[in-house]
Amino acid sequence: MLSRAIFVLCVLVMSGCSLRQNKTTANLQFTKIERVGQTVLYDVYFSSDIDIWGPYRSLIGVGFVCALEDHADFRERYAMKRLMAGSVKRNPAGAKYGFIAAMLFSERVVNGSTERDLTPAEIKQMLARKTQVPCKFFASATMMETYFSNVMYVPVADIFRAIEGAIVAVGER
Repeated sequence: MLSRAIFVLCVLVMSGCSLRQNKTTANLQFTKIERVGQTVLYDVYFSSDIDIWGPYRSLIGVGFVCALEDHADFRERYAMKRLMAGSVKRNPAGAKYGFIAAMLFSERVVNGSTERDLTPAEIKQMLARKTQVPCKFFASATMMETYFSNVMYVPVADIFRAIEGAIVAVGER
């Protein structure tokens, strides 16, 4: 009976804790960005120097987020007002550690409780004075601290070309 109570107490204490991951921080390399037809969706292609999926057993979420404004605290990504964010999958036609992030440009409104898609004109206006946009991959797993890659920069000129429908890979600029 006492051992059961100790076990339950340990489980309750551990459920409130996050374990720190002993994983190398990934360095990401931007490859290209392309607009998916005339939709609001953009595919960002990138590679990593390590397997960013890692040895997770209870993965609950992976994603990619880019700060469109000067607020670039990725640990507080839910506080970002304007961002580019989306899901990540492996690129079957890419390098060993090649990935595609399906991204949306959006703005959080009504105290962050809702989002709206940004129009191409709004994106261009917002990024007009920037040369690059900082982005990070993140992965969340049960009882683990959220993992973040190092910052990868997406060139604004490539974003503008993608908005216009042009596909430009690194080395073709």
